[in-house]
Amino acid sequence: MKWWIFLVSLTFAIFAAWLTFSTGVAPSTVLAIGVGAVSLIWLLILLTVPWNLYFSARRVVHETALSRERGIEVPQAREDEARGIAKRMLRLAVLGHVVSAAVIATVTYFSGEYVGYYFAGFYLLATLFRPTGAYLAHLKDRVGTLMEELHYPRQDVATLRTDVKDLVEARTALEASIETLTEDLRRVRDELAAARSVLEDADHDLNRKITLMTRRFDETVDGLSDNQELITGLKAFLRLVRTS
Repeated sequence: MKWWIFLVSLTFAIFAAWLTFSTGVAPSTVLAIGVGAVSLIWLLILLTVPWNLYFSARRVVHETALSRERGIEVPQAREDEARGIAKRMLRLAVLGHVVSAAVIATVTYFSGEYVGYYFAGFYLLATLFRPTGAYLAHLKDRVGTLMEELHYPRQDVATLRTDVKDLVEARTALEASIETLTEDLRRVRDELAAARSVLEDADHDLNRKITLMTRRFDETVDGLSDNQELITGLKAFLRLVRTS
């Protein structure tokens, strides 16, 4: 912003010097042109900076009310701060127009150039430019919003927050169920491992007992001399049992 003002001022100074020394224009005329240019630049600044801040603060207040209607909590301090900024910027903007018009009127009164009164009146009239333009823009946006809501119903933030809350609760319950199932699976795995160990020990004991029994039976049968065929059959049966 400062560089822009400096470049405009430098350009005007060069142009004024060229008019004074090359074309013979009176310095008073160049000064009047310069004052008019500065007045227009200052008017542009008045119509942009304070009014933009004012309407931005008013937009914050409006959005705060809409958010509360949808169930969104907004601290009251933020709304109060936005209202305070809007009031100060409105006073500054209006006061800037009034003071600028008064300065131009005073300079015009002492200089005798009545064209300055037109500038003063234009400064006062320009006070209504931005509010009128902003009001028309607001009406345009509002009509567009109403039309959009008729075609595409608005997804309220409160509904979305409720849905998200339900999803979070469902996820939490699912995680708890998964954790419970994991613990049950770990416990079942431990119990199966313990049962398998017990069965393996029991199988080993059974095999040892069967081996011991067949050995003793062999020793007993070997001590017999009669019924050789019966003894051979019993030995074959014992071998079959041992193999099984």
